[in-house]
Amino acid sequence: MGNYLTFDIGTTALKTALISDEGLVLAVHTEEYAHRTPRPGWAEMPAEVYWEAAVAGTRAVLSGSPLSCQERGLGAEAVAAIGFASQGQSFVALDASGRPLRDAIVWVDNRALEIAQRWERQWLSREEYRRISGYPFIPEGLTVFKLAWLAEHEPQAHRAAKFLCLPDYLIWRLTGEAATDYNIAQMSGLYDLRAQGWEPRLLEAAGIGEEQLPRVHAPGTVVGELRAEVAEGLGLRTGTAVCVGCNDQLAGAIGAGNVAPGLVTETTGTALAVVVTTEELLEDRRFFVGKHAVPGLSYAMPFAPTSAIVLTWLRDLSGSGGEYSEFLRGVEDIPPGCEGLTVLPHFCGTATPTFNPQARGAIAGIGLGHTRAHLARAVMEACACLLQECLEPLQERGVPVSSVRSLGGAARNDLWLQIKADLLGLRVERPACPDAANLGAAMLAATGVRQFATVAEAAQAWYRPERRFDPQAERFPVYREVYGRYREWYERLYGEMLNGDCGGVERRRCKVESGGEGKGVFEGEQ
Repeated sequence: MGNYLTFDIGTTALKTALISDEGLVLAVHTEEYAHRTPRPGWAEMPAEVYWEAAVAGTRAVLSGSPLSCQERGLGAEAVAAIGFASQGQSFVALDASGRPLRDAIVWVDNRALEIAQRWERQWLSREEYRRISGYPFIPEGLTVFKLAWLAEHEPQAHRAAKFLCLPDYLIWRLTGEAATDYNIAQMSGLYDLRAQGWEPRLLEAAGIGEEQLPRVHAPGTVVGELRAEVAEGLGLRTGTAVCVGCNDQLAGAIGAGNVAPGLVTETTGTALAVVVTTEELLEDRRFFVGKHAVPGLSYAMPFAPTSAIVLTWLRDLSGSGGEYSEFLRGVEDIPPGCEGLTVLPHFCGTATPTFNPQARGAIAGIGLGHTRAHLARAVMEACACLLQECLEPLQERGVPVSSVRSLGGAARNDLWLQIKADLLGLRVERPACPDAANLGAAMLAATGVRQFATVAEAAQAWYRPERRFDPQAERFPVYREVYGRYREWYERLYGEMLNGDCGGVERRRCKVESGGEGKGVFEGEQ
């Protein structure tokens, strides 16, 4: 059939991969970049940087460094289709000739905070917006609010012929077509999830028309062919199929085979992002929901703003630096529960299920007998508690959770995955392919060009586990106590946990006692 060229457009790097028609990663290239901050809270990037990163990545994987693709017969003629995984919300404003009118505004930019707050005060309730967009709150980083900001501050850019999110921009450069997928469209905050189209009231409030936005397609749809002048520069075949993809978190879930109800993928990195495949689109104020790339299915995405980055903070604070394997030496010798030590990893507030931006991190129950290894393991256990906290609202609703597949840098650590399995009481699995978002983008593209009839069929054929971690029954009660302490310390510092869906909110306290005399608590600076 041919191979698949995929681009995973991240916040700090673009990862290009060449995937075989058997689902094997043949070559990977990462091109790093850094956005500019012209003012505090702003984040911008010249659109050309993304394009140049894609060009460099394509040439690298086709030339085969470190793998010789040409020697394997994997050159331009062997590429069947191009696919995408991407960050959401970042966008480019183009004039009628397709030239950027200004730098791309990156999703982490918060210049539109006042506009989001104003809309919420004046006419857009959180409940109404959740029903429209799937967002459980009103994030100022969404494209819709930044378009309204352009209307007030940069009217020339606001009159753009097209506003394209990053994968849409690369697709336009490759094919000349203005196309997106319904997952990236939803991430913009302008898309009506249930009506499956651009939302008229939000377009009007942002001051734009539907003609300024791309056409919306299902993930994996072939939306154009590679133009001759572009193909020559990339070293690819003219007419190569170009497919829309989806958001990187959903693409990673697909790459990890998360295409059926009961499956969960989680990425423990700077933040914690969880994707739970569901049979129906859920109504709940505690997590983000959207349509899955698998027709007829949906997904829920509980998340936390900080997770494994707290371990990085601890490593740097202790002056250790270097490799994590060295920093974590001795952690496996610390008993589960860390002898009463509890870490709250909420260094930038909380998301699912409490959505408390004022919350901060805490180290509770610490004594003179605790060591750096205790603190490191307590952070690892705290991230497992975050995962349980994200899954709990879904389990309370009766959503089946049969197993968890772990992605990201933290998934390389066997101990961490075993801690998660023991605390959750579920099997935790590490996929064989660490480039899950690229693999998921290839699965979508392979479905688009009919190598597979469905995305689920592609995932079944290509997904491979590397190692499974089964829960140890004797440790489950210990970790129930750990999770109870974690919940109780949050309540002591920030009040009672809120539980329940949009139909009502129920207050509940954890029953497990923790701490003891002589123990101290360090709460992070607010």
